[in-house]
Amino acid sequence: MATTAMRTQTLTGSVATEPILNMKLTVPVPPQKGGPGKIRNRLRLDPARALEPARKKIATVEAQRVMSVFEDTIQRIEISSMIPYILENLDRFRISFGIELCTLLENHSIIIGSYNEIKEQLDRQMQRNRIRSASSVRSEASQDQQNEMNETQPTAEDDEDQDSNYGGQSPPQSPVNKPPSRGSSASSRRSNPSVASFDSQTERTMRSLSLVAQQLSSSCKNILRQFQINGSAFNSVKTHFHARPKESTQLLSYMNDLRDILLNKLLTTPEEEKERMAYIQEVSERERNNATIIAKMEEELDAAVADKEEEMKKKNDVIKKLQTELQQIINFSKENIGRIKNEQDKQESADKKNHEGKVQRLQNEIVQLKTQLQNLVLEHREKEQDLRRMKFKVESQVEGLIQKYDGEMNERQEEYEEIEAAYNAQKKQLDEVEERFKTMSAEYDQIQEERRLAREKREAAEREMALMVKAATTIQAFWRSFKVRKALKARKKKGGGKKGKK
Repeated sequence: MATTAMRTQTLTGSVATEPILNMKLTVPVPPQKGGPGKIRNRLRLDPARALEPARKKIATVEAQRVMSVFEDTIQRIEISSMIPYILENLDRFRISFGIELCTLLENHSIIIGSYNEIKEQLDRQMQRNRIRSASSVRSEASQDQQNEMNETQPTAEDDEDQDSNYGGQSPPQSPVNKPPSRGSSASSRRSNPSVASFDSQTERTMRSLSLVAQQLSSSCKNILRQFQINGSAFNSVKTHFHARPKESTQLLSYMNDLRDILLNKLLTTPEEEKERMAYIQEVSERERNNATIIAKMEEELDAAVADKEEEMKKKNDVIKKLQTELQQIINFSKENIGRIKNEQDKQESADKKNHEGKVQRLQNEIVQLKTQLQNLVLEHREKEQDLRRMKFKVESQVEGLIQKYDGEMNERQEEYEEIEAAYNAQKKQLDEVEERFKTMSAEYDQIQEERRLAREKREAAEREMALMVKAATTIQAFWRSFKVRKALKARKKKGGGKKGKK
């Protein structure tokens, strides 16, 4: 106890209290571009994102400062949740932390140890105090009960005197003497020197615990400041620290949600807030109108359901009558069914005998037909193979002829293209000559007329030549195709003749 008190005195003397600065930041609202009608149109055009702010970045310096302070707070909470892990693995991070931060962490570990010791001592004292108070309350309660029993129990002689004085009648009721108050027991407890000393000891322990808690808070603040100065230390711990306690994780998630809410508030202008509230009010008004319509429709539905139930009752009565009639019909039909079954059994036995004979005959026919089917399948397979081979041979020949025809047609097309290219070149030269001699004098008109006539004759001859070439190529193509078809027919006839000989 003395060692812990000395430790708390030294710690309280070394750590000084820190002043708290209260600041109130006002966020100026920038002027909104566009009127409220534009915002309302945006809300109506995109109802899914109607409640999101129009801006995506913070424009004012004050709002940026508020967000930076809040993010700094979240980072401090992360560091505070890492402190137990850092204290367990301090030797691993000693190089990246530096001497000053390691010293602060070691002092913090000592303060935590003393805080836990004092807290355990206080818990033991409070447990003893509860046990003593419970035992004293029980003893006082038993003593008070014994005193009440002694005071409320009259003697037999007093009863006889009272009966003689009042002539055998019941004496008048007098107020019962009250038991002594419990203030005397409380005063006796206060006067007890052991209880008083125990209470003073508990108060001293609680006072020392509060002092150590203040030291713990100051030490934590100093560690956070040092981590803020040394950013690499926080990054090195963050890369190795993965298992955060559940309470810290929950607190960080709440703080991140609160940061999103604060960012939304800072990004939203008063005009946007008014438009948003108007939009929400309009939606709620629509909801109320829809609710009234739904209520009316529900009333109509209830009336329709009542009519339907009434109709169902009438139909159920009809169904019951029909069921009784049906039961009578069933009873009547059972008798007919029994009579018909007897006749059916007799007919069935006769039909069964005839059926067995027919089945035996048909099975014999099936066996014969199966054998015939197998023979036909084998015969047809051989024919199919011969036909397939013939088809493959003919297809290969046709394909060769088609390839030959395609090659010849390509050659003729190339010749035609060469002639057409020569024609185009001559026509181009002619156009150039016409352009060159447009500005010549009138004395050369007769020469130009002669050249024009010569050119027209030449073009006519070329056109006739091109038409003749084209006609020749088409005639040759048709002739070759005719020869191919004729050759194919001749081969087919030869093939048929050979098969007939076989």
